[in-house]
Amino acid sequence: MSVQVEHIGKAIKEARETKGLSQRALAKSSGIPQSHISKIESVGVDLTLSSLLALTRALDLEPVLVPRKLIPAVKSLIRTSKSVTISPETAELEITGHAPAVTVRPAYTLDEEEGDDHG
Repeated sequence: MSVQVEHIGKAIKEARETKGLSQRALAKSSGIPQSHISKIESVGVDLTLSSLLALTRALDLEPVLVPRKLIPAVKSLIRTSKSVTISPETAELEITGHAPAVTVRPAYTLDEEEGDDHG
């Protein structure tokens, strides 16, 4: 198998594991048999375009064709997005992987109890 096919198989496995999905759960949501997903992840089969599209949709990914000269920029964006988390409780944005880690707080917050006093 080519390096590109191997990379895609590994990327699908990583995305599935990141989402906390088993191969069986991904099979159910994508319509692709679990045994075929196993072969794709272990690069035991050549991936068809229809299987790739079904898997990426089930994993909430978007397959795109990127000009080669833009690949470093896209990879940088992907790395950055993996290091950004937003706390649902406080709406704080935390950026890790930098020295030191950066926390960005919203400029203001809406107090949920505030509406009760005026109504």
